[in-house]
Amino acid sequence: MSRRRPPYAPWRPTLVGALLCALAGCAWINDDRGFIRNTSDDYLDARERRPLVIPDDMETSPIRSTYDIPAIAPKPLARHFPKRAPRPDAIFADTSDDAVKIQRLAGRSWLVVGDPPATAWPVVKQFFGDNGVAVAAESPTDGRVDGGWLTVGDEEYRDVVRDVIQDVRNDAGVSSGRDRVRFLIEHGIRPGSSEIHIRHENDALATPGEPWPAVSALPDVEEQLLHEFGGYYGADVTTQSISMIALDIASREKAVVERDDEGYPLLRLNVDFERAWAVVGQALQRAPLSVNDLERSTGSFQVEIDPRELGGDRPGFLSRLIPGRGRGGTRSFDVRIVSAGDSQVVQVFEPGGDPAPQDLSQQLLVMLREFAA
Repeated sequence: MSRRRPPYAPWRPTLVGALLCALAGCAWINDDRGFIRNTSDDYLDARERRPLVIPDDMETSPIRSTYDIPAIAPKPLARHFPKRAPRPDAIFADTSDDAVKIQRLAGRSWLVVGDPPATAWPVVKQFFGDNGVAVAAESPTDGRVDGGWLTVGDEEYRDVVRDVIQDVRNDAGVSSGRDRVRFLIEHGIRPGSSEIHIRHENDALATPGEPWPAVSALPDVEEQLLHEFGGYYGADVTTQSISMIALDIASREKAVVERDDEGYPLLRLNVDFERAWAVVGQALQRAPLSVNDLERSTGSFQVEIDPRELGGDRPGFLSRLIPGRGRGGTRSFDVRIVSAGDSQVVQVFEPGGDPAPQDLSQQLLVMLREFAA
């Protein structure tokens, strides 16, 4: 009588054990402690090394910078992308980036130029010099350049500054006091741009404001000089140069893309809500997307955009099977502005209220910053 084989084969535990050992061995070979170290996430722990030290007895003339490396915005985002490097921000072109424009909002006016403050600074000083106005004080860290006090009478003037002041004083019936013009240069909303503000002061009309007056003594002087200086700047009457002392202008950047504690992107606008609403609305009008609805009381815009406009990957096979996400399809998002202290925070949400995907949200916020004025 033959014996039946037991319901299990003796080789099965051996095979299972071998497989477990093999899997453990693969992990041991390809992890940070194994025989072959996995270096795919080393960038998360990258640190800046100490500056190069050149020995005293070594000739330093051959060692020089042949190309100025532009400043790189900090990107403390690596911890939010543990399995892959974060996608670089898309670059958006706008034909009006280099234009000189006067912006107005709620009784305020300022000039926007497509150059950084370090480039705008010497133009302001040259404007004073060409009009025979002495520079009485300058503070690069604050971005301020103050012209000297002027005594304007009834004589005819050939320079723009005195001529404008005289005309406005005559129209306003002001016959006393000394006048001066002050410039304030700040970082613009768009990276690499500047905002230039002008104030006029008259010591007979009001006590000179320090460090910066809220309004001009004669607003028409400010308005006319904004036009005159805008034409002066746009005419490129000066040789473009960079002020080394103005590289440290300490005014806050007005638009910064950051991450919240959960890793979702946000655009922080260091302006009041009135201006943030105008900035975001204008950027949405200029950007390649559609605004379907807006609600100022909640600070929200409902927008529709093709994700490919954000510099992302083209949709794959599976995404083309999802309605509204296929070839040439668009997606809807809710762009919201929320006050956070003295700044405003802009974030992107799905129509249902959930945060939008991190990569897509990041690129949309970068687009808004680039198309802002």
